[in-house]
Order: sequence, then C-alpha cells, then structure tokens
Amino acid sequence: MLMPATDRTWRFGTSTRVMIGFVTVFMYGVAVLLVSLPFMAGVNDDPVANAMIGATAVVMVGFGFFMTFGLIAIVRTRIGIDATMLHATVPSHHTLLVPHFRTIALPLAQIRSVERRQEAFRSFGMINLRESLSVVTTAGERIGIFSNTSGPASQLPLDEIADAIASAAGMTVTDAGTVWTKSGGLYGEASSSWSERPLDETSATKVRRAATRTAQLFVVLLLLVIALRACG
Repeated sequence: MLMPATDRTWRFGTSTRVMIGFVTVFMYGVAVLLVSLPFMAGVNDDPVANAMIGATAVVMVGFGFFMTFGLIAIVRTRIGIDATMLHATVPSHHTLLVPHFRTIALPLAQIRSVERRQEAFRSFGMINLRESLSVVTTAGERIGIFSNTSGPASQLPLDEIADAIASAAGMTVTDAGTVWTKSGGLYGEASSSWSERPLDETSATKVRRAATRTAQLFVVLLLLVIALRACG
C-alpha cells in the first residue's frame, strides 16, 4: 500500500557547490601561474625545467577539467519524491571524464523493492567502499539511482533517501549486503545490474578493514603534504 508522501527533494548543498567551484578555479589558477612563471622570471633557457613546469601545468589543467565535470554533476544531480512519483536527474555514465545524465520518472506504485548495498572496488590498487541505491520495478527492471563513495567528501543522504522512497511506496528497504564490483561509480553513477554475489560476513569484514586502512593512508598523506608546505 502506498503511504502519503510529502514532496521532498535531495540535492547537493550550496556549500558543496561553492567548495568544488573554488577548488576548480584554484586548479586552473595554478596552471596559469605555472605557464606564466618563465615569463615572470625572465627567459628560462633550461629545457628540463621548462618541460617539468609545462607537464605540471598540463596535469593541473587535467585536474581542473575533472573538477569542472564533477561540479556539473553536483549541480545537476537531484532526487525527489511526491505523492505518486519518484523523479530524479542522476549521472548514468561517462565518456572519458565527461558525465552523461538520465532522467528518472517512476510511479511509486510500480516500485517492487528499494535496495541498497555496499560496494567494494579498487582504485589505483587501493580498496575503497561506496554505498549504492537502486529500485526494482514491478516489471523486474532494476534502476540504479545513486552511489556515495565512502570518505570525507560531501554526500547525498542515501539512507534517508532510501527510507523515504520505501516508506512512500509502502515497503521497507532491502539490504543487499557487501559485494565486489568493477562498476565505475564516477560522479555518483549507480549500476543498474546487480549480478554480483554478496560476500560472506568474514570476507565483508576484511574488505571494510582494508577500506579503513585506505582512508587512514589518505589522511596521513594529506597531513604530510600540509606539513611539507608549512615547512617549505
């Protein structure tokens, strides 16, 4: 039975957009500064130094593009429910780094189940975790909604969203456990094909511990960079 639903919409907040926008501008600013250094310091005839400065500038521009596309995804992403419908604009896939989006408009009466799971994946050889949300229709089609990578970055409240959708559709959320996956998940993309088998509890615990070590390593490296900059 459908439950009366209050219109609700979830999207990334203004502070997140401003922060990502600032980082994006900073990346491009550093790239411009690096390109300008030889001219600001006079003619530099050292080809090795010029090559290193140019390569670093290219890397910074690359990061700038990535942050730009991430900002576009953050601005466009939206998930909402009203009395009868689930509606959303979410990332569907990406070409190189360019995100593509899809619009979801699904009657709540056609939702058979609301499911979430924890996904383990490797990035640069390190184990990471993300939470993923999907719905299954009465016709048996799975529709990936969104995914949050675990970490300090701003996230959408997937647990809250899942509970709200399930409540509006007159059901409870199904926990699909923890799985290994190769799906990208970039910009919050969520897979619509959950064919992976859930890990047993022992394996899932090992994966979570490994992901915790990855997060701790990231924090240590970040603190090290800050310390080196302070000493420099």
